[in-house]
Amino acid sequence: MYDVIVVGGGPVGMLVANELALHDVSALVLEQRGDVSEYPKAGTYHSRAIGTLARRGIVATPRQTNDHTTITSEPFQFAGYPWITVRGRTIDGAVMLGIAQADLERAITRHAESEGAHLLREMTVTSVHQEPQHVTVVATDAGGVERSFTARYVVGADGGRSIVRRSGDFAVTEYPPTMRAILGLATIPHPHQLRPGWSHTPRGWTLLNLNRYGESRLIVFEFDGPVDDRSAPVTAEEYSAAIDRVVGSHVDVVEPHYLNRFSDYSRIVHNYRDGRLFVAGDAAHIHYPLGGQGLNTGIVDAVNLGWKLAAVVTGVADDSLLDTYCAERQSVGQWIVDNTRVQSMLMNPASSNDPLRSVFAQMLCSSDAHDWLADKLNGTSLRHEVGGSIDPDLDGIFLPDHEVSVDGERTPVSKLLQDGRFVLLAAPRVVDELAHQVALPFTRVVAADGLPAEYPEILVIRPDGYVAWAGNRVSVSAMIDTLRERFGLACAPVDDAVMLG
Repeated sequence: MYDVIVVGGGPVGMLVANELALHDVSALVLEQRGDVSEYPKAGTYHSRAIGTLARRGIVATPRQTNDHTTITSEPFQFAGYPWITVRGRTIDGAVMLGIAQADLERAITRHAESEGAHLLREMTVTSVHQEPQHVTVVATDAGGVERSFTARYVVGADGGRSIVRRSGDFAVTEYPPTMRAILGLATIPHPHQLRPGWSHTPRGWTLLNLNRYGESRLIVFEFDGPVDDRSAPVTAEEYSAAIDRVVGSHVDVVEPHYLNRFSDYSRIVHNYRDGRLFVAGDAAHIHYPLGGQGLNTGIVDAVNLGWKLAAVVTGVADDSLLDTYCAERQSVGQWIVDNTRVQSMLMNPASSNDPLRSVFAQMLCSSDAHDWLADKLNGTSLRHEVGGSIDPDLDGIFLPDHEVSVDGERTPVSKLLQDGRFVLLAAPRVVDELAHQVALPFTRVVAADGLPAEYPEILVIRPDGYVAWAGNRVSVSAMIDTLRERFGLACAPVDDAVMLG
């Protein structure tokens, strides 16, 4: 029996597997595809997803400063309009990255397998059955042979049609589609016929990522209702006709392929956990695909769930820790569904939506309103309130990627987190004192210099990069209480003979 089975070997599923492999948890990933799909999907990654991947060594972005107050910003869009500028701390690297989803999936898979993750491809899961003490997963391999696997827990990272979600007791809310869109790759021999980037007309929108020397990525959006048959294959003729309708004149589109239709259909799962079953990524939240928000959110879902499963399976935390996964992530999924539904209304060219567009355009001239929305889209406003710290400004924030001095070497915090454990940062003299006061499982204790002077003596950082507790040596009992109550960690005061570990 495995400790965990992950159904779905895309970026989200492999990130969960990576978290488990870091702690030698017995896990198996079952993936239906025989190889990574080259289909053009998400390609824009935002600050929080970038920072999360950097804290596992999967992506790296150049450090431009060690000043955590310096901000970098990049223009972005909301509902296709250039109303937003996203921002992030310069110390954390890029605000946005462009990486093809297939390339990111390969990078995550390589990393996870190098840590010992076990991936089986061409395995179609046909049933998931939860028992009181385990879960049975039945799958059919490429040769049609049925195989059965058991695990203590199962994670559904198997997309919008998730069999894990459908097999468990997961309450959902669905929002029916109101529009239709087609994505494709094609050669655009006469670029003057079509504007690059986002472009709207009285009939809809186009989004053209123009490549003058090869295939371009072109999406066409229409808002006079959804298609009758969502599963019907898209023909080149249908794609070309939709482009011509929206543009209002003929556009030459040569050899279109990878054609795929989508809509603004949305679904949100209310409980990301059902006993021994969990959902993450598209299995938990499906929505209008704008700005890569789904995969960005799925990346953070995966790491949040993965380290918590690892802590529980290895016995250093109790099962209650797994309930915090839904508590922390479901509201983020709901926010994506809500904001993308609003974006669909804003993009709909019907004159009845003109007041909505006017109000948004004016509202976003206010810096407070603009920054609130931009930071929500970019994930940088997320924090996990845990209490118990002496510094409420640090409590629950995503810690900037400070460089600290460890054994005389300058080391970024992101590197200290790459083994997926809690990190306790403290000055060397404080670490020496703590060693005789408390035992901290699942924790890397680092004697470090170089944190900002305004920070307290001790910082405890969660495996996903958020501050779990901030305080001083005189309040160690509060730290113990917080780590026990919030994270279920088996930490405790110790005798002089017991050291931190």
